[in-house]
Formats: sequence, C-alpha cells, structure tokens
Amino acid sequence: MTIYDLIHGYQPFHSQTFIPKWIKKNLQQIFLPTSLAMREGLIPRGIQLQGWTIETWLNAEKSIRDLAGKTINNLKIANKKKNIEVGISAYSHPILPMLSNDLIRIQIILDKEIIEKHIGKVTWFWPPEGAIDQRVLKIIHETFPDLILLIPDKAIEKYNFNGPIKIKFPACLSDRQACTGRNNGIQRAIVFNTLFKDLFMNAEDYKGRPKYVKRPKYLPKDLVWAQIRRMVHSPKIFLYVLEYLRFAQNFPTNYKSERITNKFVLMRDWENAGSKKGLRTRPTFSSKNLGGQEKIKDIGVFLKLKDKIDFRLPSQFNWQKAEIIPITKIKPCSWDMESKPNDPFPWWQPNKHGRVWQKHRLLRRKKMIEWNELIKEFDKIFQQKVKKYGGIEKIFKNKELKDLLKQTLPGLHSCVGWHYFAKRSWKPDYQYSQAALKNIVLPGLEKLKKL
Repeated sequence: MTIYDLIHGYQPFHSQTFIPKWIKKNLQQIFLPTSLAMREGLIPRGIQLQGWTIETWLNAEKSIRDLAGKTINNLKIANKKKNIEVGISAYSHPILPMLSNDLIRIQIILDKEIIEKHIGKVTWFWPPEGAIDQRVLKIIHETFPDLILLIPDKAIEKYNFNGPIKIKFPACLSDRQACTGRNNGIQRAIVFNTLFKDLFMNAEDYKGRPKYVKRPKYLPKDLVWAQIRRMVHSPKIFLYVLEYLRFAQNFPTNYKSERITNKFVLMRDWENAGSKKGLRTRPTFSSKNLGGQEKIKDIGVFLKLKDKIDFRLPSQFNWQKAEIIPITKIKPCSWDMESKPNDPFPWWQPNKHGRVWQKHRLLRRKKMIEWNELIKEFDKIFQQKVKKYGGIEKIFKNKELKDLLKQTLPGLHSCVGWHYFAKRSWKPDYQYSQAALKNIVLPGLEKLKKL
C-alpha cells in the first residue's frame, strides 16, 4: 500500500521568555530523533514546521537552542538530499478564514521566509487546522501558485477520499491579476481523510466509540473499536487496520472508481501522534560515537516498515491524472469531524445557531465573542498600518514593525482562543489563554497602535 506521510510540527508557547518543560522533552524524545531518521532517508515524508516554533526555539535557553539547532540542521540536510519535502503554513497558526486578506498574506509570506531561511525550498502548504474557504484558497493561489495544498475531504464532499486533485481558479482574488502563465489557474491539492486523522490522533482519548463512527459512511461495522484505539501504539495493529481498510468490500466511497484502498494520506501532528508507535517514527539513538553525531540504533524497524509500506512524498502523486475541480465547488471546512459547510470552524468561530455553540456555557460563549472581537480589532489596526506604510512589502522592510508583528501575531493562533472553548476531552488549559491575552495580545495591540 502507498502512504503519503505528512506531519506538522507546531508547539505553542506563552511567550519567548517562558517555555514549558515539555518543549525540551519533545525536542529530545521526538523532534531530534525523527529528524535524524529523515536525514538518513529511512522513511520519506512531508514535514511542516511552524515558523514561529523555529524562531521561539532559537530564542530560548541554550539547551533548547542546541537541540533545536541539531533538529533544524537534520531537516536541512534531509531536504537537500530530497529525503523529505518541506511544507509551510501560517506563521503563528491562526484560523486563516477568520483573518483579513492582507493579514493572511503576511502570515503565509512570513512563514515561507523563515522556513526557507532555516530549512530550504518548500513544496507544499498546510492550512492551520485544515481551515479553508474559497477566499483563503484564492489568496494562497495568488501568492504561492506552485505549492501543493493540503485540504480536508469535506472540502469536496467526498468523505473518506484520499488522493490528488487540481483546483481550477478562473481568476485570482484581485481583478487586476488573472491567474495565467505556466499554471493556467491550476493549483495541485492533496485531499486527506478527516476521519483517519481524527482516529490516528484522538482515538485513544475517546471513552467510547464516537457517534460519527457508527454511521455506515465512515467505517465498516465489523471493525473492532478496541483495535482502532490501539493502532497508534502497535505497529502490528496499525498495519492490520490499514490492510483491513484496503480490502474491505463494504467500505463506502463517493468517488467514482477511486477507493480509499489505493492510497492513504496520513496527516499527523509531529509532537503527539507522530511520536507514537504506529509507524515507529521515534527511534532510539546514541550521541556518543566517533563522529560526535547522533546515530540511530534501531534501523531495522524502519527497514521492516519499508517492506510493508511504500512511502511517498507529496510531489510523487500522479498529478496528470488528477481530477480538476473548480474553486466554486470547494466548501468551507476544517479537519474537525463536526465541521459542516454552514458551521465550518465550530471550535474557533462557531455558528451561534450551531450545536457546538449551544453546548457551551454562557461564560465560555462570552469569552469566545471577546476573542473574535479582539481578532477583528487587531485586523483593523493592521489594515491601517498597511495603508500608512504603503503595502505589505514596505512593512517587511520596517524591522521594528516586522519584529512587533512577530510578537503579536501569536496572539491570533488557534491554540490561544482554543483553550477558552475547546472540548473538555481535549484537556484545554484556560490559564494558558489568560496568560497569552495578558502578556502578548493586549500589550502588542497597544504597541501596534503607536507605530
């Protein structure tokens, strides 16, 4: 079976002056050893590491800087060897559809600048939380038409579909600039299975079988839920589940002759699901050898996996045969299982008439409204600065303003507001949001007003 293994590394911090202990632990136990595996080419994969994460690592205490430096250098070598393909996202992990056009542009341009500076050429784009709509996709296409997009299956209303499509743009967002040239208004996109991402990341956290899994359109009825819960910790069960889905005759599909059985797009977070044992992506290693470099001990585990799974990179799909879908057919959505076209971002910008909104207590609803209003205020001030300085390019040339944006943009990232109103099963930390609001967002807004 063919696996397109795409992982996303994002670790939110309160500020650059406060970094929780688990950041160092993750670097030691997850990021560094798996980056070494990528450097050695043991498993090809697409890797996306947030620009804000990199800069915060490199501004931290020496022990974290050293670990981060080795990790980033491994990724740089792996990218140069073409063992991996590097993606970008938005600098501070915001929900892009919640932002204005210019703020979306500065988020993605800034992220690309930092990633290419530290790791090298990028080839694909990961929208934070899979949150997209037609406006966001048009802005990305106008800015980076050559990047391969990653979008949820809900965007094309083909649930459980994995694979490549090509999105057709009749014109860019600006009426002055048609999408012409070598792309002819076409942008490649990888569609990922939202359910599979949810199960791979969260199955062990569910107390029981979620309601959505009981619906016939999602999983075969005879697939044992206990096995789903264990698949991220057991390579044997993980491979069994993939093989089951590959050959299941009763597994539904809405996509013509294509089946989920042909290929899998694994879309995972590096710091949690990527560290579990389903794909053995966390090798043991030794740093005490003659060359002074880390050396992987359990290479055999990777070689065994490569015998069973054909790992591919994002560019290695058969793009010539990919179906062309007009941008007008793309639905707003995010990777969350409760996302719907009329309520696409339920945990970040919920529909006040939606089920998620009704589940929140009044205090949490109040916090949610306040946070969304704060984003609007930030956007309004930012638009004034864009006009004052004569465009985004001029803002990037103003070091003081650019540095301030790097400090304040993290106030918009999803994990800040998310902790106010996330599901309890996701273990949100309300103190985190309060600290970010007090230490980053409000002071940043005041400074931004004065520039």
